[in-house]
Amino acid sequence: MTNDSLSQYKARVAALNKRAKELNLTDLEIQTVFDECFNELSKSSPTKSRPSLITLAAKITIGSLFIALVTYILLNVHQPTSSIVLRNVQGLIYPGLKVVRFLAVPILKKFPSLTNLYDESCLVENPYFYVSDMECWPCEDVHSVIDLTGFSNYSLYQSGIPYIVQTNQPYVNFKQLKHMYRLHKEMLLRDAGIIKSNNSTVQSLDGLFESDLHEHSITHVSWRINRMSPSQIIRKLFPRPYIVSDRFGQSVERFIMIDAPAAEGYSFPNTECSYVFVIQGSGERTIILKPSKECGSVCRTVSVVLRPSFVLWYNWWYWRPISLPKENVTETSISYISSYC
Repeated sequence: MTNDSLSQYKARVAALNKRAKELNLTDLEIQTVFDECFNELSKSSPTKSRPSLITLAAKITIGSLFIALVTYILLNVHQPTSSIVLRNVQGLIYPGLKVVRFLAVPILKKFPSLTNLYDESCLVENPYFYVSDMECWPCEDVHSVIDLTGFSNYSLYQSGIPYIVQTNQPYVNFKQLKHMYRLHKEMLLRDAGIIKSNNSTVQSLDGLFESDLHEHSITHVSWRINRMSPSQIIRKLFPRPYIVSDRFGQSVERFIMIDAPAAEGYSFPNTECSYVFVIQGSGERTIILKPSKECGSVCRTVSVVLRPSFVLWYNWWYWRPISLPKENVTETSISYISSYC
């Protein structure tokens, strides 16, 4: 309260006192009148209305939950209602998405990095995903990773059993990756700049290929490619192996794992498609195939040493691979992971 306001307040209180005395009121009666006025003012104070606001918010929340529950039941249980809603909503999908796209333009201009999400098939992975009734026969009788090099019976290649084959895959080492990066640097930085590393000094493609670090000091790097242009460049170094038929749709997403000879173990990333092949470009790694949690009670863990020009095939419905270093190896490991549906 300012000095002027306080002076006005005092003057009005004095005027009220003077008027009360002119009406022959005693000091006790005057004090009683003031007390009653202050009590009325305190009852109408905004702080007293808070419980009513909380009650209103609670009612709105409960009402919204009730409407959502009723809507869910009608759309998923009551078939006639579901059919009516779907029939009328389908025509609004395209206009609705067009409006969303129009509203998103200023946001994307402000945060252009959000455009990377457009190429993502899954934004949030469910870590608790579990198939309760999955059949595990493809891994029940697996005791080792078999070598199918030279087999002409192509039905074995899609049986669900993990295996390795030797191909005519050209040798790919770290220097070749660096040369490829420098030839297509601008495009790769724009469309394939996603890497993960356990080395704090290597957090970008420039830090990986243009730094003065020795390749053995990089330890472990996971380079993820999920756009068409860089995928076409990478595929020149890692062509499609003969075990993958042309009629299968190969995923755009792929990974290049760069590991120093003594790099610590890590799990392979989950791929878009379930049929996965791993091409070893250079170096060696020990791959442990652990059964998925759905099949852990009936299938056993197997392992294989992946050498250059060899390809490992597995299905991630049944196996969760872990890459480990191999003893007495001095060369940096380059592994290429892709999948198809």
